[in-house]
Amino acid sequence: MIMTILNVVFLGPAGSGKTTLTATFGEWLEKEMDYKVSFVNLDPGCEYLPYSPDFDIRSIITTRDIMIREKMGPNSAMVRAMELMEKRIEDIVASIVKLPGDICLIDTPGQMEVFIFHAAGPKIVKELENIGRTVNVFLLDATLTSKVSSLVVAELMSIAVQLLMEIPTVTVLSKIDKVDREDIDRFILDIEYLKDSLRKEGGGVIKDLSLEISEVIEVLRGSLRIVKVSATKGIGFDQLYDLIHETFCTCGDLT
Repeated sequence: MIMTILNVVFLGPAGSGKTTLTATFGEWLEKEMDYKVSFVNLDPGCEYLPYSPDFDIRSIITTRDIMIREKMGPNSAMVRAMELMEKRIEDIVASIVKLPGDICLIDTPGQMEVFIFHAAGPKIVKELENIGRTVNVFLLDATLTSKVSSLVVAELMSIAVQLLMEIPTVTVLSKIDKVDREDIDRFILDIEYLKDSLRKEGGGVIKDLSLEISEVIEVLRGSLRIVKVSATKGIGFDQLYDLIHETFCTCGDLT
C-alpha cells in the first residue's frame, strides 16, 4: 500500500456534499483499495449520517443540548459548541489517533466558516498533522458555475482555508453529475477565461468586486489541479485518491 495512517479532512460550504463524499469515498477505499477506513464526525449539529462514525463529536457535545441548556438559537449554539470543542481538543485528538484505520476520513460542520474561523477547527487539524500526515479536501459545488461570481467567492473561500489551516489542501469540484457545461475546468484553471465570463455576466458592483477578487485568486492559488467528483455516482474517486497522495510528493507540484 502507498499510504498509511493518513487523515483526510473534508471542508466546504453547507450543501457542497462533504458528508456524502465522506461516506461513499470511504466505501470505495475499503472495497476497491482494501484499506481499513475510520470515520470521524466533527459536526455537533448534524441529525443524520450516511456512515457509522468510529468517533462522533456528538458523544461529547451536541448543539441540541446546548440550545436547550443555554437557551440559544442554532447558530449561537454552534459557536458555543466550537468553544467547548476547543477546551476538549486533547481528548478529541486522542480519540481520533486511537482509531485503527489506515486512513481516517474526517467530516466537518456544514457551517464551514464556524469551523475554520474559530480557533478549535485549525487547532484540531494542526494537532492531527503533528501526529500523522493530514490533508484537507475542499469541496467546490460545481452547480455554482451557473453563476460565475458565486464560483469566485467559493474559490476565495478555498484559498482562505489553505491560509488558515496551514496544511496541504486539494480542491474538488463536487456534484459534477449535476452540470453539463464543457468549459467547467476553464473557470478554475484559466483566470482570463474566468474574467471574461465575469464581464459577460453583468451585475454592476457584484461583477466589479468579483473581478477584483479574481486578481487576488490569480496571485494566491498558484499551481492547481482540479478533480471532479460525484459522491452519489462514484465519479472521480481514483483521481481524488491520486491527488491526495501527490500532496506528499517531494515535488509539491499539483499541476
